[in-house]
Amino acid sequence: MLSSLFLKRISRIRLLAAVSLLAVPTVYSQNTPAPQKGGPKVKATPASTPAELARQESKELPEIIITAQPDSYLAPYANTTTRSEIPLRQLPQSAQVITRTLMDNQLSQNPGDVVKNFSGVVGNDTREINNVQYYIRGFQSAPYLDNFQLYYPGPAAETLINTERVEVVKGPTGTMFGGAAGGPIGGLLNFVSKRPEKEAHYMMGMNAGSWGAYGNIWDVNQPLDKNGRVLFRITGDVRETRDVNPYIKGHLTSFFPTLAISLSDDTTLTLRGRYSDRSQTDYSGLPGTGTVNPASFSFNRYTIFRAEGQPATTSKTRSLSAELKHSFNSDWNFILEANFIDMNFDQFSVFPSFFVAPFGSLYPVDTGTLLQNMHSFAFNARVNGKFETGALKHSLTMGMDFDQTTDNGVMLVNPVIGFIDATSPAYPTFAGGGLPFADQHNDYQTIAGFLQDQVTFAEKFHLMGSMRYSQLQVHDVDTAAGIDSRLNEHRVTGRAGVSVDVTEWMTAFAGWGQGFQAPVGVPIAGPKKVIEGEQWEAGFKFEVSKTLQGSLAWFHNERSNVPVSTGLLSVQSGMQRAQGIEADLIWKPFSEVSVLVNYAFQDARIVSDTTLPAGNRLPRIPQHSGRIAVRYDRKEGLFRGFGMGMGVTMASSRAGDSANTFSTPAYATVDAQLSYTRGPASVSVGIQNLFDARYYQPQAFLGGAVAPNAPFNVFCQATVRF
Repeated sequence: MLSSLFLKRISRIRLLAAVSLLAVPTVYSQNTPAPQKGGPKVKATPASTPAELARQESKELPEIIITAQPDSYLAPYANTTTRSEIPLRQLPQSAQVITRTLMDNQLSQNPGDVVKNFSGVVGNDTREINNVQYYIRGFQSAPYLDNFQLYYPGPAAETLINTERVEVVKGPTGTMFGGAAGGPIGGLLNFVSKRPEKEAHYMMGMNAGSWGAYGNIWDVNQPLDKNGRVLFRITGDVRETRDVNPYIKGHLTSFFPTLAISLSDDTTLTLRGRYSDRSQTDYSGLPGTGTVNPASFSFNRYTIFRAEGQPATTSKTRSLSAELKHSFNSDWNFILEANFIDMNFDQFSVFPSFFVAPFGSLYPVDTGTLLQNMHSFAFNARVNGKFETGALKHSLTMGMDFDQTTDNGVMLVNPVIGFIDATSPAYPTFAGGGLPFADQHNDYQTIAGFLQDQVTFAEKFHLMGSMRYSQLQVHDVDTAAGIDSRLNEHRVTGRAGVSVDVTEWMTAFAGWGQGFQAPVGVPIAGPKKVIEGEQWEAGFKFEVSKTLQGSLAWFHNERSNVPVSTGLLSVQSGMQRAQGIEADLIWKPFSEVSVLVNYAFQDARIVSDTTLPAGNRLPRIPQHSGRIAVRYDRKEGLFRGFGMGMGVTMASSRAGDSANTFSTPAYATVDAQLSYTRGPASVSVGIQNLFDARYYQPQAFLGGAVAPNAPFNVFCQATVRF
């Protein structure tokens, strides 16, 4: 029985792989000139095979590398995240890119520093070591690293040392992307890694923060042969992390070796290794009562629920990926990507038994131990091509995905190990082990095939359609909750859109898309169903003389079959909606000045629910948010090499939980940067929260908690490049 099921799965994989590879003869047939009747005869030459003709053609044409310029804020393409070579301006879906230059100029240290530059994207707190949660257009998303989903904390959640750019596509991505349990409905946030380069260069640096944090970073790029056919690059980040609260501290060691081998003039193999070892004191936040909600007592902002002898929470990630790219000619290429991740996560937490104090300012506290292990293997094979049929120009992408993930974890809870008084805290001793709260053994598998075509006619009309067939299998077992559920889903999802070049610099667009994902790790009463997502959007995109790039979009995003808690179990009866307006702009009015502006209005609410009132706001999502950042770099004259920047980030109040029992206040913070570069050396100083604004923000731990924002902080970094 098991062998027959295994053979059926392998057969499906082979079938989808064959569909992808069918494009190979199509490439040759469309790009090999047909013999002409009559006319002069041409003497045949030995180099007349299709492969050799393709190589000759590729040599005669200039190499086209579609990436952002090294010193540019603007990026007209997001090839990695869109899996196509369609310019962002023609894509009938909102998408933006933050380049390495912008990250360096803002002295960004973690992903949360980067995502505030996107409209409608809510990042995570660096203290939330087990909650790598990003929200795009009101709904939770997952980070991706080089096209592969990170299910738990990983390299992209901890350091930016190996990140070349960050790309976001907003709304359901269920046609071009998925995962073992389906694709994110809110949108996709993809961290794109640095690649080896043909010219040797090296960077080493040191950094330190005002709370006692310090570390070292490096970036070594070294060709391994004189012809530049074997390239090697390794980046690394080793640091001691510190928080304004002296009990929250940790360590990070991460490095990323990458090897790129030119197997031929047209074929490149890239191997990427990733190692990350992180530890940090777990932080559960503070109750809303006594912080944002008035009470007869109040917490000190930096009170922490902890215990004596509490072990540090650790996260270890090992991964290896491979990318094989073959270019048949300037119009057609084949890409095969594979990725393996092994992750171990051990969390030791202390948290209040109730987030509303039952005994005045006295809180009973529990300890929790979560031991988790995750293995994931995934690969993607696709063909990209451009061709013409009469007056129509096509940009085609077709391929398949496979993802197999095993996620096992056990959570033990020791209830009421002691009491902590909010007004005069004394801390009990940590107690490990305890009662089994969850004992999960989960297996997720997705096999999918996709096809997308963008058709351009009359040089300014662009129609896009895409379709994905997915076979999703989920097996969730939770022995502690008595759950053993299976989900077997076969589904077709689609996307369609149109964009019209109104002028040489502005394009109008409208689009519709679908997506779905399984409710994993959630004990469901009754049979599981997939969470369905659908989005409509329309707007304008503009790009002026490579100095100004931006977009303005209206969106309406919905998801249904949302799990709704009814106690220990949940039912899938909820429906949620997020709609609003987003605007993004990056402008370089002069060579020395750069400006970034974004704004989002998000009305994210519960539409229907069995336990919560319709109309409640979704937690953590501000209705109004935005950022303005200005940068000046002196390139000539007396102060050549000096740079300075300043940014203002704001957000309106946010609901702290789905019941809307409390909300966190609106805030605005100012950050500033100073830098000086002379020759190979550079010194930078970054200031967070320049005017020391004080507020609370929602904390993901168990729901219903808040965390104080980071106060005034100075971060310094010195690097040498040679």
